[in-house]
Amino acid sequence: MSEHTHPTIPKWIYFAVLAVLIVGTIVTVLTARMDLGVWNTPVALAIASFKAVLIILYFMHIRFSSWLARTIVIGSFFFLIVMFGLTFADYGTRVKVNETPALYSADPMLKQR
Repeated sequence: MSEHTHPTIPKWIYFAVLAVLIVGTIVTVLTARMDLGVWNTPVALAIASFKAVLIILYFMHIRFSSWLARTIVIGSFFFLIVMFGLTFADYGTRVKVNETPALYSADPMLKQR
C-alpha cells in the first residue's frame, strides 16, 4: 500500500455531514433575519467557520491526511485570522468624518477646487 492511501469512508458519514451543512445553512438564514445587535457578525462568522471546518475535514479529506497537510491547513487558518484581526483593527481606529466629499457636494464652488 502507498503512503498516500486514505481509509474508505462510509457514505453515511458524507450524508451526515451534508445534513449538518444544510441545517447550518438554514440556521444561517434564520439568524440573518434576527436582530442580534453587535452579535450579528460574530454569530455569522462562527456558523461559517463551523461549516468550513466540516468541509475541510471531510470533503477535502484533511481528517485522514498527513501531518504536513494538516499543518498547512492550520497555518492557513491562522493567517486568515491574523488578516481579519488586522483589518478590523484598522477599521476600528479610523476617524469618522461626516463631511461630504467635494466631488459629490451640491455646492458648485466646492466642485471647482
